[in-house]
Amino acid sequence: MSWVSPDESVDGLGAALDTRAPLLSALADGPKRQRTLREELDVARSTAYKGLRELTELGLVRETDDGYALTASGRLAAQTHATYRERLERLTAARPVLASVPADAGVPPAFLEEATVVTADRHAPERPLSTFDSLADDADEIRSLSPAAVPRFMPDLHEAVEAGYHRGIVVERPAVEALRESYDAFDEAVAAGLEVHVLEEPLAFGLTVFDDEGAALTTYDDGVSGLLHSTADGAVAWARGTYERYRERGERL
Repeated sequence: MSWVSPDESVDGLGAALDTRAPLLSALADGPKRQRTLREELDVARSTAYKGLRELTELGLVRETDDGYALTASGRLAAQTHATYRERLERLTAARPVLASVPADAGVPPAFLEEATVVTADRHAPERPLSTFDSLADDADEIRSLSPAAVPRFMPDLHEAVEAGYHRGIVVERPAVEALRESYDAFDEAVAAGLEVHVLEEPLAFGLTVFDDEGAALTTYDDGVSGLLHSTADGAVAWARGTYERYRERGERL
């Protein structure tokens, strides 16, 4: 088969990076000869030759006295592609949590940066709640949207506000009634400083801001089924703004 010059468009470059990523990665630590690359990647001579020729024509690789080496464009392309793949991997991991979040919620890409994904399964149904507990234990200020009543948190919220820490929650009306029924000291907690805003509209997801240093997106299915936590500035800023918008729409108890 005759040689066909590679497509130098954006789509062509993207396809080449997907296909030739192993070659670019192998050259990241310095020049290498074709034979060394074939042995490292365990590919045929023709595969290595075609890949190196394609990358050379795209200006990503050049041949030197020491072997094939990345150009400045090649190094940047390899790093950009690696970052893109990492983000796709984080998105793939986060999909179970994001599946029930409406598209118009506006969750920013930043939520996938510095992110931790925790999901429940039949062997560890409490895993997301346990992670949330750990995040809450380390926070002085907590602001949270909650579509569901989680009575187990009420004693900690009550104790925190009595100790002078800020705790604010925005909840659906049915959740407030459920909390009142399940926690006898609910009204005392509110009187002690627990800030509660009640929404008449449903919430499709939960969202919590911890000390303006981290944010957790939570989803529910007979309890907390998934948690996506990020410490990225963009994620925290979005979470804080989203909380404030819902808070302003709610009625203060």
